[in-house]
Amino acid sequence: MENLRIGICDDESMDLAQIMDLVKLYDHENQFMVTTFLHASDLLDAATKLVFDIVLLDIEMEPPNGYEIAKKLIELPAPPVVIFATKSNAYALKGYGIAVRYLQKPVTRDAFYEAMDAAIADAIAHRLTFQIDNMLVSIRLRDVQYIETFGHYTVVHTDQESYRFRSTLKEMMAKLPKGYFVSPHKSYIVNLEHIRSASASEISMNCGVKIPIGRKRMSDFNEALYRFLGR
Repeated sequence: MENLRIGICDDESMDLAQIMDLVKLYDHENQFMVTTFLHASDLLDAATKLVFDIVLLDIEMEPPNGYEIAKKLIELPAPPVVIFATKSNAYALKGYGIAVRYLQKPVTRDAFYEAMDAAIADAIAHRLTFQIDNMLVSIRLRDVQYIETFGHYTVVHTDQESYRFRSTLKEMMAKLPKGYFVSPHKSYIVNLEHIRSASASEISMNCGVKIPIGRKRMSDFNEALYRFLGR
């Protein structure tokens, strides 16, 4: 499974170390790519260059505090799942709708594991998971450019790689969120976020690939694209 990228931010070095120790205990198979920060502004700056799947964030820090940064993080094109960890409960109610969990310091192992289970489930919900031979592959939905099918085989194309495995277009569409993916042709599924332009007969993807639009699917494709652009 593709590694999850985790960001941890706390301006108290001892608290940061304790959270890091809990992450290491939880991540016993070394599945995470972890980056730590002592300043919330540094985390926000990094998040504009890297995509974090999960962020563990203290609230009470020097301005801008963790709550203010979290509000900006969830407005990013690829927002992380946020877990708050703090000594105060002053932000507990405000934190709902921003954070998936709210941990009271000192953080216990059981509470941390429960929070991480929920955060990972949320992060994986934004992923496409499939089996290639005996290997489970999990990629971010936002990284999928387009998908093409050949009979009972499917190829998922991202910027970096292509993955071939047994599946049908119908099975793939059932795994994908409505409103972000559409099938303009019997052999293709496209990620609407990666469309550069579209004519009456074909789609130009950001990666440079041209995808045909089936005549019978043109109306549905146009409706899906306009609805996506008008969000």
